[in-house]
Amino acid sequence: MRRLWVANCNSEYMVDRLDLLDSRELEVTPVVAARMVWLLRDGDAMVMAQPLDPAFVARVGALMGFDAQKIDLITPGDAGVQVLDQEVLHRPALVGRLKELVAEPGEWEIRGYLSDRGVDALARALGLGQGAVSGFDAAGGAELFNSKAVFRALAAALGVPVPDGAVCSTRGDLGRALERLTTSTGAVIVKADRCGGGAGNLLCRVDPGIPMSGTLAVQPLTGAQDRAAILAHTGLAATHAPQGQVVVEVYHPGCRSVCLEVDCPDPGDGPPRLLSFGEMLMEPAINGFVMPAQDLPAGVRQEVSDQALRLAAGMRDFGYRGLVNIDAIVSPHSQVWFNEVNARLGGGTHLHHLAAHLLGPDWDHHHVLISRDDLPAAGIPQLLSALDDHHLAFDPATGTGVVITGDDTLNRGTAEYAVLAPDLQAARHLETRLRSLTPAAAAGSMP
Repeated sequence: MRRLWVANCNSEYMVDRLDLLDSRELEVTPVVAARMVWLLRDGDAMVMAQPLDPAFVARVGALMGFDAQKIDLITPGDAGVQVLDQEVLHRPALVGRLKELVAEPGEWEIRGYLSDRGVDALARALGLGQGAVSGFDAAGGAELFNSKAVFRALAAALGVPVPDGAVCSTRGDLGRALERLTTSTGAVIVKADRCGGGAGNLLCRVDPGIPMSGTLAVQPLTGAQDRAAILAHTGLAATHAPQGQVVVEVYHPGCRSVCLEVDCPDPGDGPPRLLSFGEMLMEPAINGFVMPAQDLPAGVRQEVSDQALRLAAGMRDFGYRGLVNIDAIVSPHSQVWFNEVNARLGGGTHLHHLAAHLLGPDWDHHHVLISRDDLPAAGIPQLLSALDDHHLAFDPATGTGVVITGDDTLNRGTAEYAVLAPDLQAARHLETRLRSLTPAAAAGSMP
């Protein structure tokens, strides 16, 4: 079975208002799409907004065992495209190219970053037939679980702990929520109902010394003028939410952020299964992972895992099948609150996938992975050459080294990397070596 992947990150079915995405959200979309290359096999194809450097694709193929010449990476051919919305996906030239592709010998299935109504519409346009996307997903089921408001209802039904908060559809809702929730810790976080990676989040704090985490935007909260600014940020009206609902939650400073990926199979294939458990590096918004999460008390780890599996089981009972990424925070006193679920690929999906391929399915029992997405690089070929020259590239014989996991050199001049090593100290040492040679590597030469 050949697979057509659709890199529909930040599509109109994933965010509340595609037209209101800011420049940072748009900039990170191509590197999120680049991560999906790690999921390809010989004969697969992927439609994505922007091209990838052939050197990056060839290196991924060499590590993952596919031939870069036996996959098709298809773009709209427009350098200005950053998001595969429906207008782009249904351009006649792109649809024609995809129809030619799926007419080639072999059976095809279609998969998306998010299995949304847009993937279903594309499947129908390509003649893949009704049922190429499940009826649940075609009806917007997967999209449903990317709503923070729906998540709070799901968590309440299952008794899963969440920060005290409120779902707000009007100015009045928000004003009352701010009044009630600010008294707890002196800070709240206002979140767009449907967004990802901390985009759309606004930290509102009485004390400017409260540290930021999970957002790049901050707003003082000391008087009526500040409250008016928060209302303006959300766009809420007296009777409705033109930019989508918002969720307001008590902000708990000093917490660690963790992310778990769970597979929700068909009921006949067993219960939901935990795939990975990582810590998100909030710097101050997410900038990478440590996998598996380190130094969590055993009881906390068990609680987080058990509750995540309960959430996944609840989603599966409702009809969802596939990967779900679940975020939680852990306080310095080992209190646990869950933040959201995302019924799609996550920021760590490719990391677990590549580590399991390179090191074995139980890799997280004997290795540690550190990733970040902000490594300066002028180009992927130069960066890969620098890793090889300085013996930093991943070595299958030792199970140790650096893997370039994402390419965003065209937009932000950066690359994403993962460091794999037998323990945290060794991984940090490798990362330090990597980042110390970055300026020279970005220029394409090494001292």
